[in-house]
Parts: sequence; structure tokens; C-alpha cells
Amino acid sequence: MLRRRFVLLAPVVAASCRPRRDLSQYTIEDYKANLLSALDLGNPDHGAQLKAGFHQIEEKAWRWTEPQFKVELKAPFAGQKAGATLILKGVIPEIVVLRTGPVTIGAKLNSKELGQATYAKAGEIEFRQDVAAALLRADELMVEFIVSPGLPPNTFPGDGRALGLIVSHIELEKKTI
Repeated sequence: MLRRRFVLLAPVVAASCRPRRDLSQYTIEDYKANLLSALDLGNPDHGAQLKAGFHQIEEKAWRWTEPQFKVELKAPFAGQKAGATLILKGVIPEIVVLRTGPVTIGAKLNSKELGQATYAKAGEIEFRQDVAAALLRADELMVEFIVSPGLPPNTFPGDGRALGLIVSHIELEKKTI
């Protein structure tokens, strides 16, 4: 009987002694699993979700945008049932209003118009637009913002960037039912 038990345990012991193989080369990482629904634009770790129209981080807190800019966001938890609110926090600098007059910000989610708002005064803003639950069911959530009018390149001496506004935070916030 002792002999039979040893024979049954031998394959288990032998298998557990094998060196582990590195299978990472066969693994495909899903970058969408790491997407966030809220982005702080002063955080360099959030840069991968900034798809177009953003300039470098300034003062470790914000970025200038171009007149058109895009971000990819994750739907907030349970947002596919309740819907969400798109929130952009930023500043319309005095020079923008002085040079262009009132500034209009519009937003699209996957090419679907969400709405717009016009700001006649410089200062801090919180742009908010409702997002229907049905729009949050898409595999990709690409949000495009349009600032009209923007500042042309070389508005500031030696600065060849086209400028829209200063943004510090973009988020899809779940609505409460």
C-alpha cells in the first residue's frame, strides 16, 4: 500500500518542481482596462488618455489646449444605467476674452453633439453637459471639445501654439438616480 501512494504522489511532486516559464511575451495587455473616467491634467500618468490638442503640463496642475482637443474616457461605474455629466474645469484667461470676445465651448461624445455654453467673462469655468445612458454603452468614449474662437499661433511672442483655454480637470461623473 505504501508503494501505491508514492506512485500517485510522484507526478504531483515532479510537476511542482519545474521552473516557472515567463509567459508575458504571450500576454496582450488591454489598455482600456486602465482607462479612467476622471482626468487631472496636471498628472502625467493621465497623458495617455489625452488624444489630441493638448500642450505640456504647466505648474504641475493644468495644460493649455488647442481650439479643438480630444480625450478618451471610461464610462463611470453604473453610468450605463443612470447616465452621466461631462465636466470640464478650467480657466478662460483674460487675454482670450480681450482678443476674441465671448468664448463658446462645445462638446461631442463619439461625434454626437452634447451641447455648448458661451462665456463672456474671463475666469474659472465649470462646463457641464448631460450624457444619456445609451451613449455610455459604446466600447470607446471619445470626447471632443471645440473652443470658438481660439487664439492663433504667435499670440504671445515666440509662442507658435494655437491656444483654446486652460484645462485642469475633465470627468464623466455618474448621475444619481
